Amino acid sequence: MNNILEKGEKNPYAFEIGSIKNLAIAGGKALFIRHVCSFSINFLGGVILARFLGPEILGLYFISYTVFVIFRQIVDFGGSIQIIRLPITPSLTEIKTTYTLQQIIGIIGCVVIIYFSPFISNWYKHKELFPLLISAAIGGYFYSWQCVPLAQLERNMHYRKVGLIEVSEIFVFNLTAVIGTLIGMGTWGLALGNICRGFLPALLSISLTGLWPSFIKDRQKIFSQIVICSDVVGSHLVIWLVLLAPPVLVGFLAGAKELGIAQLSYNFLYTTMFISTIIQRIGLSALAKLQDDKESFNNAIQQILQLLSVIYIPLVMIVSSFSPWWVPVIYGKEWSKMDEVILIGAMPITISALLLIFQSVFFSKGLASLVFKQNLVHAILYWGVMALLVSSWGGVSVPISHLIAMSAGYLFIKGYSKHCGELNYKPIVSGFTMGVLIMILSWFLLREGDFWLPVVLWGAFLFFLFFTPFFQGKQMAMKMFNSLRKGTL
Repeated sequence: MNNILEKGEKNPYAFEIGSIKNLAIAGGKALFIRHVCSFSINFLGGVILARFLGPEILGLYFISYTVFVIFRQIVDFGGSIQIIRLPITPSLTEIKTTYTLQQIIGIIGCVVIIYFSPFISNWYKHKELFPLLISAAIGGYFYSWQCVPLAQLERNMHYRKVGLIEVSEIFVFNLTAVIGTLIGMGTWGLALGNICRGFLPALLSISLTGLWPSFIKDRQKIFSQIVICSDVVGSHLVIWLVLLAPPVLVGFLAGAKELGIAQLSYNFLYTTMFISTIIQRIGLSALAKLQDDKESFNNAIQQILQLLSVIYIPLVMIVSSFSPWWVPVIYGKEWSKMDEVILIGAMPITISALLLIFQSVFFSKGLASLVFKQNLVHAILYWGVMALLVSSWGGVSVPISHLIAMSAGYLFIKGYSKHCGELNYKPIVSGFTMGVLIMILSWFLLREGDFWLPVVLWGAFLFFLFFTPFFQGKQMAMKMFNSLRKGTL
């Protein structure tokens, strides 16, 4: 097909700004439902597994889950982002090339992980880790069946189907793991869950798109795909190093129990990231189509940052400040140390939620190298601080390291100013600072048994956030509500 347009000819693949907004809102609704379902399933399943298995066993599971997550991203090899950001619909050859590369990586990676599983289990001195690592390898391989269909659905903003696939993964794992735990399978139930969470969603994604795994023998096209995706893979490489830090440093030096407490705390905190994740995912598709309209692009980013600050500063910090009260009630006294991790972790998590949209900005503009630089600085700080603190602080070293490493986010702010334009950060910084002070004070008050004073403090903060001209939180919330109700911006 000739993709070069004659002068004055309208691009048949172009999107009007209005249609992009409507698709983004519709996609946001679907992803919102997806994340609510995911949170409900993960939270209920996590509570059951935490109470029955305890911190040490879950710490071992989180080691295998880290392997699973990194392996899946290696299998993807940037192919999903490449399909999403293409200016026109990918050809059959491009799809087959991506499929081929991902399956080759999947097969090789699966064999490598299985081979090294006994050595890793001995290094941690936990034989129970062996079946978990094997299952992570098998489950991760099946992502080579799922990447292309999922990316194609996301490219076309079919987020209902995307949500269905992703919820099915969470549901299948939790159902399998909980049943296995209740009938006494222990780590084998978790291992079976790892395999099912890879295989069944892959079949579902294929059935929803009709895109079956296929191979191509053209080596030149495969090598060309590797070169094209290398920048994205480079940025992900550093993320993988960040993901490995807690299992390697905390899991080995402080023990699986400390790792279990830290990781379950972060699992809970990351569930609050769903709104930012929705905006980031839709943003990659939507912002790629707004690149030629600088004013609309800048206005969209400014509104997104203001909206995220109004949502995340109270959401994450209120929940975290009350953690001394709800953690032992929900998870049991064995997990009581979680409240320390959650308190400190709330700060970098909130910053992450605000900065996540910048990844979509830079990927949509083909500036993956800038994301790589930021991730590299983040990883160096994260590993360095955690290595220094883990022996003394155990699992609490994870959020402290995360907070210090978030200073690398300045590179995103500087990069946006250079390549896109100026944004107003003053209301966001002021709201964040006030939220942190109230959160810390409330946390200490709750530890001393005072429940109602924190309620009063947060009530005053919410009034200031939503009903004063400085933040304009009410206007932002009403705009979002009306957009969701009408399906337009």
